[in-house]
Amino acid sequence: MSNSRATGLVIRDAEKREDSSAPDASALHESRHPIPDSRVSIIAALDRTGAIGRDNDLPWRLPDDLKRFKALTTGHTVLMGRRTAESLGRALPNRRNLVLTRSGRVPFDDMQAVSTLDEALSQLSNDDTLMVIGGAEIYELTLPHATRLHLTHVNTFVEGADTFFPLFDESQWRATHREAHAADERHAFAFEFVDYERILV
Repeated sequence: MSNSRATGLVIRDAEKREDSSAPDASALHESRHPIPDSRVSIIAALDRTGAIGRDNDLPWRLPDDLKRFKALTTGHTVLMGRRTAESLGRALPNRRNLVLTRSGRVPFDDMQAVSTLDEALSQLSNDDTLMVIGGAEIYELTLPHATRLHLTHVNTFVEGADTFFPLFDESQWRATHREAHAADERHAFAFEFVDYERILV
């Protein structure tokens, strides 16, 4: 399933107003020319327009997608913004939970605040992966550093969506795995798992 939106990175106004504790680009990384890091992966589910959320919640319930999310992130370090952390209701078990924020505050026990991507990466062990799980501003800020994307393309259009995945140039990525799922009694929408690797030159 192809992402046919225009090349470049954008972030919608609604997400820019997320809160004063959200990081800005300079807080995340000082370099104006970010270098892809093999330890950084992004995981997200998006509709046909790139929508990933509505009212700080997932706009769908797809059990197989949640199962995949758990399989990909368990045993690793997850990185999220404050609103995403709040929406979880607790720290994700069997994962180190990092919250990228300038405030130094986290909503739940067993979460840890970090102020920069470098600080988040410094928490990793030698064989660990930083799994970026949202929201939109965190995706935009980390996308230039990521070398793998684990996306779920959901075959629907979310009315009233207010959070979107950043636009990205698919010519810079290679799909390494695809797995299509039809709609059924447990899944209201058809969807496709697609794993991408950055093409490094």
